[in-house]
Amino acid sequence: MTNAFVEYRPKSADQTHGVTHHVVIVHEQEVHRANTQREAETWACKQGYSVHVARERHRQERPNPAHWRKSDCR
Repeated sequence: MTNAFVEYRPKSADQTHGVTHHVVIVHEQEVHRANTQREAETWACKQGYSVHVARERHRQERPNPAHWRKSDCR
């Protein structure tokens, strides 16, 4: 099963900068754009991906495995 990653946009070093939308990334390509994290996650689940969602409370800790949570694709 192919992995998909849901991330916020725009990326910014300034953690006070707001999120405008979310994207689904597959094979390092943005394949879908959504207004909310839940919409992006739902879309990716319907496509059959193994979905990993970025935790936004620690947005700048990308290398940290706790940055991601695996979706249960309900």
